Parts: sequence; C-alpha cells; structure tokens
Amino acid sequence: MKSTARSTFIATIFAMILLSSGCGKKTATTNPSSESTPGSTKVLEAVDLVGYDGKRLRKRVDHIKDANEKHNQQLEKLSETGPDQ
Repeated sequence: MKSTARSTFIATIFAMILLSSGCGKKTATTNPSSESTPGSTKVLEAVDLVGYDGKRLRKRVDHIKDANEKHNQQLEKLSETGPDQ
C-alpha cells in the first residue's frame, strides 16, 4: 500500500513538472517582413533561394509602387480641386 501511494505521488509530481515546463514563456519568432521598414521590398531579394532573380523582381515591384504612388497623388490633387463645372 505504501509503495502504491509513493508511486502515485512520484508520478503526479513528474506529470506536474512536465506540464509546467510546457507552459514557459514562448520565444518570439522573427518575421523578415517585420524586420524591414513598412512597404520595403528588400525581402523580395530572398526569392533568389528558389531560383528567381530577386534584384530584378524588387526593381519591378519598386517601379510599380512608385507609379501607384504618383497615381494616388494625382487623384488627391484632383479631389482637392473639385470637379470642373
């Protein structure tokens, strides 16, 4: 009887130690997009690892983003002046 109670006690303690070790503080994962500045296309150069030309892709995306920004600025100017009537 004593050995059964002792075994149960040790098993309970062991289980509590295992469960409490799993509840520790989680480490932060590093996200490459969070390391770069918002809107940055530098992470696109990593596509070199899968066989694409990362620098060329980055230049194209930067060009598209610049064109989009110019277009948005033109729309803002038109909306500030109002419709021509």
